[in-house]
Amino acid sequence: MNKNIFDNDLKLEILISTMYKTSLSFLDNMFPHHDLKKLNLLIINQTEKGDELNSNYKNIRIINSYEKGLSISRNIAIKNAIGDICLIADDDVEYLPNFECKIFEAFSKLQHFSIIQFKIKTFSGVAYKNYPKLSKRLTRNKDLISASSIEIAFKRKEIIEKNILFNPLFGLGSYFKSGEEYLFFKKALKTNLEVYFENLFIVKHKLERSTSNVASDNFVETKAALYYYNYKNLSYAFLFKFIFFLLRKQKISFKQFTIKYKVGVAGINKFKELKRLYE
Repeated sequence: MNKNIFDNDLKLEILISTMYKTSLSFLDNMFPHHDLKKLNLLIINQTEKGDELNSNYKNIRIINSYEKGLSISRNIAIKNAIGDICLIADDDVEYLPNFECKIFEAFSKLQHFSIIQFKIKTFSGVAYKNYPKLSKRLTRNKDLISASSIEIAFKRKEIIEKNILFNPLFGLGSYFKSGEEYLFFKKALKTNLEVYFENLFIVKHKLERSTSNVASDNFVETKAALYYYNYKNLSYAFLFKFIFFLLRKQKISFKQFTIKYKVGVAGINKFKELKRLYE
Protein backbone atom coordinates (compact mmCIF):
# COMPACT_ATOMS: atom_id res chain seq x y z
CA MET A 1 0.00 0.00 0.00
CA ASN A 2 1.59 3.24 -1.14
CA LYS A 3 0.14 5.61 1.39
CA ASN A 4 0.70 5.44 5.10
CA ILE A 5 -1.80 3.23 6.90
CA PHE A 6 -2.73 6.06 9.27
CA ASP A 7 -3.43 8.69 6.59
CA ASN A 8 -6.68 10.48 7.34
CA ASP A 9 -8.10 9.62 3.93
CA LEU A 10 -7.52 5.90 4.34
CA LYS A 11 -10.84 4.11 4.81
CA LEU A 12 -11.80 0.94 6.57
CA GLU A 13 -15.08 -0.22 5.07
CA ILE A 14 -17.21 -2.90 6.71
CA LEU A 15 -19.07 -5.12 4.22
CA ILE A 16 -22.23 -6.40 5.91
CA SER A 17 -24.37 -9.20 4.48
CA THR A 18 -27.95 -9.30 5.71
CA MET A 19 -31.45 -10.27 4.61
CA TYR A 20 -34.94 -8.77 4.73
CA LYS A 21 -33.96 -5.67 6.72
CA THR A 22 -36.20 -2.59 6.53
CA SER A 23 -34.50 -0.63 9.35
CA LEU A 24 -30.91 0.18 10.34
CA SER A 25 -31.64 -0.60 14.00
CA PHE A 26 -29.72 -3.91 13.81
CA LEU A 27 -26.50 -1.88 13.58
CA ASP A 28 -26.85 -0.82 17.23
CA ASN A 29 -26.27 -4.40 18.37
CA MET A 30 -23.36 -4.84 15.98
CA PHE A 31 -21.50 -1.72 17.13
CA PRO A 32 -22.45 -1.02 20.78
CA HIS A 33 -19.04 0.56 21.50
CA HIS A 34 -18.87 2.81 18.44
CA ASP A 35 -20.34 5.96 16.95
CA LEU A 36 -22.00 4.81 13.73
CA LYS A 37 -21.29 8.18 12.14
CA LYS A 38 -17.58 7.38 12.28
CA LEU A 39 -17.82 4.00 10.55
CA ASN A 40 -17.95 3.33 6.81
CA LEU A 41 -20.50 0.62 6.09
CA LEU A 42 -21.67 -1.09 2.92
CA ILE A 43 -24.79 -3.18 3.56
CA ILE A 44 -25.92 -5.82 1.07
CA ASN A 45 -29.57 -6.48 1.90
CA GLN A 46 -31.00 -9.49 0.10
CA THR A 47 -34.72 -8.86 0.00
CA GLU A 48 -37.89 -8.78 -2.09
CA LYS A 49 -39.05 -5.89 -4.23
CA GLY A 50 -41.09 -3.46 -2.17
CA ASP A 51 -39.21 -4.23 1.09
CA GLU A 52 -35.98 -2.35 0.42
CA LEU A 53 -33.70 -0.93 3.10
CA ASN A 54 -32.69 2.73 2.85
CA SER A 55 -30.11 4.98 4.48
CA ASN A 56 -30.00 8.73 5.03
CA TYR A 57 -26.37 8.60 6.13
CA LYS A 58 -23.53 9.33 3.73
CA ASN A 59 -21.23 6.83 5.48
CA ILE A 60 -23.78 3.98 5.32
CA ARG A 61 -24.32 2.77 1.78
CA ILE A 62 -26.94 0.15 0.93
CA ILE A 63 -27.42 -2.17 -2.02
CA ASN A 64 -30.71 -4.02 -2.07
CA SER A 65 -30.27 -7.28 -3.96
CA TYR A 66 -32.97 -9.63 -5.19
CA GLU A 67 -30.54 -12.53 -5.66
CA LYS A 68 -30.08 -15.01 -2.81
CA GLY A 69 -26.98 -16.71 -1.45
CA LEU A 70 -24.30 -15.59 0.99
CA SER A 71 -21.41 -15.82 -1.48
CA ILE A 72 -23.41 -13.78 -4.00
CA SER A 73 -23.92 -11.15 -1.28
CA ARG A 74 -20.19 -11.10 -0.44
CA ASN A 75 -19.29 -10.71 -4.11
CA ILE A 76 -21.67 -7.80 -4.61
CA ALA A 77 -20.04 -6.12 -1.62
CA ILE A 78 -16.48 -6.68 -2.90
CA LYS A 79 -17.34 -5.34 -6.36
CA ASN A 80 -18.99 -2.21 -4.94
CA ALA A 81 -16.65 -1.49 -2.01
CA ILE A 82 -14.72 1.78 -1.92
CA GLY A 83 -12.60 1.32 1.22
CA ASP A 84 -8.84 0.85 1.09
CA ILE A 85 -9.22 -1.95 3.64
CA CYS A 86 -12.42 -4.01 3.78
CA LEU A 87 -13.74 -6.19 6.59
CA ILE A 88 -16.31 -8.91 5.92
CA ALA A 89 -19.25 -8.90 8.35
CA ASP A 90 -22.57 -10.54 9.14
CA ASP A 91 -25.53 -8.96 10.92
CA ASP A 92 -25.41 -11.21 14.02
CA VAL A 93 -22.00 -10.21 15.36
CA GLU A 94 -20.77 -7.66 17.90
CA TYR A 95 -17.55 -5.76 17.30
CA LEU A 96 -15.13 -5.28 20.17
CA PRO A 97 -13.91 -1.84 21.30
CA ASN A 98 -11.07 -0.53 19.10
CA PHE A 99 -11.45 -3.34 16.57
CA GLU A 100 -10.75 -0.86 13.78
CA CYS A 101 -7.48 0.25 15.40
CA LYS A 102 -6.35 -3.39 15.61
CA ILE A 103 -7.04 -3.83 11.90
CA PHE A 104 -5.20 -0.64 10.89
CA GLU A 105 -2.23 -1.52 13.07
CA ALA A 106 -2.04 -5.04 11.65
CA PHE A 107 -1.97 -3.82 8.05
CA SER A 108 0.55 -1.12 8.99
CA LYS A 109 2.84 -3.75 10.52
CA LEU A 110 2.28 -6.29 7.73
CA GLN A 111 2.55 -4.09 4.66
CA HIS A 112 3.10 -6.86 2.09
CA PHE A 113 0.13 -8.99 3.20
CA SER A 114 -3.10 -8.60 1.22
CA ILE A 115 -5.44 -10.56 3.52
CA ILE A 116 -5.34 -10.81 7.30
CA GLN A 117 -7.40 -13.27 9.34
CA PHE A 118 -8.30 -12.21 12.88
CA LYS A 119 -10.09 -14.05 15.70
CA ILE A 120 -13.66 -14.43 16.96
CA LYS A 121 -14.67 -14.54 20.61
CA THR A 122 -17.93 -16.07 21.83
CA PHE A 123 -20.37 -14.04 23.91
CA SER A 124 -19.25 -16.05 26.94
CA GLY A 125 -15.72 -14.74 26.40
CA VAL A 126 -13.88 -17.81 25.08
CA ALA A 127 -12.28 -18.32 21.68
CA TYR A 128 -14.78 -19.36 18.99
CA LYS A 129 -12.50 -22.14 17.74
CA ASN A 130 -9.02 -23.59 18.19
CA TYR A 131 -6.72 -20.93 16.76
CA PRO A 132 -2.94 -21.13 16.27
CA LYS A 133 -1.09 -20.00 19.39
CA LEU A 134 1.02 -17.49 17.47
CA SER A 135 0.49 -15.10 14.57
CA LYS A 136 1.83 -16.52 11.32
CA ARG A 137 1.78 -16.50 7.53
CA LEU A 138 -0.83 -18.90 6.12
CA THR A 139 0.28 -21.18 3.30
CA ARG A 140 -1.16 -24.68 3.76
CA ASN A 141 -4.59 -26.24 3.26
CA LYS A 142 -4.62 -27.10 6.96
CA ASP A 143 -4.20 -23.41 7.78
CA LEU A 144 -7.05 -22.31 5.52
CA ILE A 145 -9.75 -24.92 6.06
CA SER A 146 -11.20 -23.52 9.30
CA ALA A 147 -11.40 -19.85 8.29
CA SER A 148 -14.64 -17.91 8.87
CA SER A 149 -15.70 -14.98 6.68
CA ILE A 150 -16.13 -12.58 9.59
CA GLU A 151 -12.43 -12.99 10.49
CA ILE A 152 -11.27 -11.70 7.11
CA ALA A 153 -9.98 -8.21 6.28
CA PHE A 154 -8.30 -7.40 2.98
CA LYS A 155 -6.80 -4.68 0.78
CA ARG A 156 -9.56 -3.97 -1.71
CA LYS A 157 -7.39 -2.87 -4.63
CA GLU A 158 -5.30 -6.04 -4.58
CA ILE A 159 -8.34 -8.31 -4.28
CA ILE A 160 -10.06 -6.55 -7.20
CA GLU A 161 -6.94 -6.65 -9.38
CA LYS A 162 -6.61 -10.41 -8.87
CA ASN A 163 -10.38 -10.97 -9.24
CA ILE A 164 -10.62 -12.77 -5.89
CA LEU A 165 -14.29 -13.52 -5.24
CA PHE A 166 -16.31 -16.12 -3.36
CA ASN A 167 -17.34 -19.19 -5.32
CA PRO A 168 -21.15 -18.86 -5.73
CA LEU A 169 -21.58 -22.64 -5.65
CA PHE A 170 -20.52 -22.67 -1.98
CA GLY A 171 -21.93 -20.93 1.11
CA LEU A 172 -25.30 -20.59 2.83
CA GLY A 173 -28.15 -20.36 0.38
CA SER A 174 -26.19 -22.14 -2.36
CA TYR A 175 -25.70 -25.74 -3.49
CA PHE A 176 -22.96 -26.54 -0.97
CA LYS A 177 -23.56 -24.90 2.42
CA SER A 178 -19.94 -24.18 3.46
CA GLY A 179 -16.38 -24.09 2.12
CA GLU A 180 -16.55 -20.63 0.54
CA GLU A 181 -13.92 -19.11 2.84
CA TYR A 182 -11.47 -21.91 2.14
CA LEU A 183 -11.84 -21.41 -1.62
CA PHE A 184 -11.48 -17.63 -1.23
CA PHE A 185 -8.15 -18.09 0.55
CA LYS A 186 -7.12 -20.82 -1.87
CA LYS A 187 -7.63 -18.56 -4.88
CA ALA A 188 -5.76 -15.73 -3.16
CA LEU A 189 -2.73 -17.94 -2.57
CA LYS A 190 -2.90 -19.27 -6.12
CA THR A 191 -2.58 -15.70 -7.43
CA ASN A 192 0.43 -15.08 -5.14
CA LEU A 193 -1.33 -12.85 -2.63
CA GLU A 194 0.04 -13.09 0.92
CA VAL A 195 -2.31 -14.24 3.71
CA TYR A 196 -1.59 -13.78 7.43
CA PHE A 197 -3.19 -14.88 10.70
CA GLU A 198 -3.09 -12.17 13.38
CA ASN A 199 -3.61 -13.44 16.91
CA LEU A 200 -6.10 -10.72 17.92
CA PHE A 201 -9.82 -10.80 18.73
CA ILE A 202 -11.93 -8.25 16.87
CA VAL A 203 -15.49 -9.57 17.02
CA LYS A 204 -17.98 -11.66 19.01
CA HIS A 205 -20.30 -14.32 17.65
CA LYS A 206 -22.53 -16.93 19.24
CA LEU A 207 -20.94 -20.35 19.42
CA GLU A 208 -21.79 -22.54 16.44
CA ARG A 209 -20.00 -25.67 15.39
CA SER A 210 -20.56 -26.72 11.78
CA THR A 211 -18.05 -29.52 12.38
CA SER A 212 -20.33 -31.01 15.07
CA ASN A 213 -22.38 -32.58 12.28
CA VAL A 214 -19.52 -33.85 10.09
CA ALA A 215 -21.50 -36.98 9.22
CA SER A 216 -24.48 -35.07 7.80
CA ASP A 217 -25.22 -35.55 4.13
CA ASN A 218 -24.65 -31.87 3.45
CA PHE A 219 -21.24 -31.87 5.10
CA VAL A 220 -20.18 -35.03 3.25
CA GLU A 221 -21.39 -33.60 -0.08
CA THR A 222 -19.49 -30.36 0.48
CA LYS A 223 -16.36 -32.16 1.61
CA ALA A 224 -16.45 -34.34 -1.50
CA ALA A 225 -16.96 -31.35 -3.79
CA LEU A 226 -13.94 -29.62 -2.24
CA TYR A 227 -11.90 -32.79 -2.69
CA TYR A 228 -12.76 -32.75 -6.38
CA TYR A 229 -11.93 -29.04 -6.62
CA ASN A 230 -8.45 -29.76 -5.25
CA TYR A 231 -7.62 -33.26 -6.45
CA LYS A 232 -9.88 -34.09 -9.41
CA ASN A 233 -10.05 -37.89 -9.87
CA LEU A 234 -8.04 -38.52 -6.71
CA SER A 235 -11.01 -37.03 -4.85
CA TYR A 236 -12.66 -40.47 -4.69
CA ALA A 237 -9.72 -41.83 -2.69
CA PHE A 238 -9.82 -38.85 -0.35
CA LEU A 239 -13.57 -39.30 0.05
CA PHE A 240 -13.10 -42.98 0.94
CA LYS A 241 -10.49 -41.96 3.53
CA PHE A 242 -12.88 -39.37 5.02
CA ILE A 243 -15.77 -41.84 5.28
CA PHE A 244 -13.43 -44.33 6.93
CA PHE A 245 -12.43 -41.57 9.37
CA LEU A 246 -16.13 -41.06 10.23
CA LEU A 247 -16.48 -44.79 10.83
CA ARG A 248 -13.35 -44.97 12.99
CA LYS A 249 -14.55 -42.03 15.09
CA GLN A 250 -17.96 -43.70 15.43
CA LYS A 251 -19.72 -40.82 13.70
CA ILE A 252 -21.40 -43.37 11.43
CA SER A 253 -22.14 -47.08 11.67
CA PHE A 254 -20.66 -49.75 9.42
CA LYS A 255 -24.04 -50.04 7.66
CA GLN A 256 -23.85 -46.34 6.76
CA PHE A 257 -20.39 -46.53 5.18
CA THR A 258 -21.55 -47.27 1.62
CA ILE A 259 -24.50 -44.89 1.94
CA LYS A 260 -22.27 -41.98 2.98
CA TYR A 261 -19.73 -42.77 0.27
CA LYS A 262 -22.52 -42.61 -2.33
CA VAL A 263 -23.64 -39.27 -0.85
CA GLY A 264 -20.10 -37.97 -1.39
CA VAL A 265 -19.97 -39.28 -4.96
CA ALA A 266 -23.29 -37.53 -5.62
CA GLY A 267 -21.70 -34.32 -4.28
CA ILE A 268 -18.79 -34.71 -6.70
CA ASN A 269 -21.17 -35.29 -9.61
CA LYS A 270 -23.25 -32.28 -8.59
CA PHE A 271 -20.14 -30.10 -8.47
CA LYS A 272 -19.00 -31.30 -11.91
CA GLU A 273 -22.40 -30.53 -13.41
CA LEU A 274 -22.68 -27.10 -11.78
CA LYS A 275 -19.12 -26.21 -12.74
CA ARG A 276 -19.93 -26.88 -16.39
CA LEU A 277 -23.04 -24.70 -16.18
CA TYR A 278 -21.15 -21.77 -14.60
CA GLU A 279 -18.09 -21.94 -16.90
